Amino acid sequence: MWLVECPSFWDQGLVRPLVTESGTVVLQCDSCQAVWPTLADFEEMEWVEPDEPDWLVGAGVHVRPGTVRWASRPDVEAAGLGELKWRALP
Repeated sequence: MWLVECPSFWDQGLVRPLVTESGTVVLQCDSCQAVWPTLADFEEMEWVEPDEPDWLVGAGVHVRPGTVRWASRPDVEAAGLGELKWRALP
């Protein structure tokens, strides 16, 4: 599932919900890897570009490769994001 096309000027990826290793749901571009820790961050265009070695997104939230997964409908609903207009992947 995805929300919108990536709003960056240099990318055309899809903004998708991601479950982090701590269980937090964040929004991430599936192409440029920009991360918006909260919906408010996305609305304000305040993204994070996590880097090695810690892949830090926010306090206690990391997106280390191999520890994250794309969110499902139940994940976004549990995170309070179920009311957004989610689109199905092709």
